[in-house]
Amino acid sequence: MRTTIASVITGALLVVGMPAATAGDPDFGRMWRGDGVLRSGCHNYKYHYQVKSPKPDWALETFLVDENKETIASGGIISDVDPKRGTAKFRFCKYNTTPGKFRLRGKLTYRDGYDQWVVWVKPGFFRLRKAS
Repeated sequence: MRTTIASVITGALLVVGMPAATAGDPDFGRMWRGDGVLRSGCHNYKYHYQVKSPKPDWALETFLVDENKETIASGGIISDVDPKRGTAKFRFCKYNTTPGKFRLRGKLTYRDGYDQWVVWVKPGFFRLRKAS
């Protein structure tokens, strides 16, 4: 196998560009919510989040994913106005989803000067059942 200068340089850039926290500490936060009922009409559904950013300047993009792996709602939480731990909500309607298992996903972007890193926080899972 031939090694070229370009492949060595590219590999070095990938290693240098990775945040140190990914090597030993994959815990950048989490999202969670308890099980509940899928109500008729459109409603807000509250969830909890916790951000463990190694830097003070961060943003958390949030996604609610259904059993069909479709994102049915999204949101954002940012360090300038939101605490590192709190509650937020997704708004969605019964007619565009079905009862079942859902996944809360969070993409954390944090910055240090001009350097920027993107990592995923620990996802949360919950169920919404039919209203009786």
